[in-house]
Amino acid sequence: MSGKSKLETTELGSTGLTITRFGAGGHFTNGPLAHEDISRRVRELNHLLDLGVTYFDVQWEPEELATAEVMKTRRDEFTVAWPLHGVTELGGKITEKYILDYCNDHRSRFGVQHVDILLWVGLELQEETREHVMDVVRSAFATLKSQGFCDYLAFSCHHSSQMALRGIKTGDFDVMMVPYCALHPAAEKEVFKAAKEKGMGTVGMKPFSGAGGFFCKAWSGEVIHPEIEKWKDSGRPFEAAIRWVMRNKELDCTVPAAHSIQQIDELFNAVQESFNDEDKEILKAMKRIMNGADVADQLKERTGIPGKWD
Repeated sequence: MSGKSKLETTELGSTGLTITRFGAGGHFTNGPLAHEDISRRVRELNHLLDLGVTYFDVQWEPEELATAEVMKTRRDEFTVAWPLHGVTELGGKITEKYILDYCNDHRSRFGVQHVDILLWVGLELQEETREHVMDVVRSAFATLKSQGFCDYLAFSCHHSSQMALRGIKTGDFDVMMVPYCALHPAAEKEVFKAAKEKGMGTVGMKPFSGAGGFFCKAWSGEVIHPEIEKWKDSGRPFEAAIRWVMRNKELDCTVPAAHSIQQIDELFNAVQESFNDEDKEILKAMKRIMNGADVADQLKERTGIPGKWD
């Protein structure tokens, strides 16, 4: 059986796009296994395509460069969510010209003429400017869609489940991307349900990064604890975490930030299996470790932020 026949697929909300529930995330320059080698990332993205992965989430410029290179030869093999940065920073002063200039700049710099999804990165809607900002975004998106640059509009929300719900209620978005991790499962409470009621596609980001990146900090040795020794040099906590995420059928896709072909293969193999009792024990142990006072002392910062994705 080929890799392409092993991955579970689903329709992304009401878009009509069929994607694999196991996708590829950005931020390969962050974390203990990070690198900034664009040619290496191109090889990793091609490997993901060879395995049959069909959803790519793109973030900052290194990921844009690598993805644009792959798009030159394999564009028809995957759905891509392309980033729109800067809207949050500009807040109520956002203009349609800014959005159009931003996308035109990406057309010229990266040679990307069409993307499936335009992803507003870091959604932030404040009461006093919400209607103005949404009017501007609606108008800009309509222009970009008519020009053939993008087909669907999405947002990612890093702030809180309440902010995500605010975005969902506007009714303007086709896809939503929010943090979703076993250590901080807030999206499971009402965000996914609200999105599904609107016919929105649901993408979970940061499956290993809840609680301030606790999984990665434990993996890299920043957190030292006797229970972690059992998994030293093992990907089992990551396998348990990805299977925990995949078990939720209200989630269309998850986009772990795999940083090497070895890690890609480990996660690819992990999602072929169902969430199991050993996975439950691993995640329970990780929660116990995370909540321990000694861990908080080691990190010298809080691992969870109440009121956000907790």
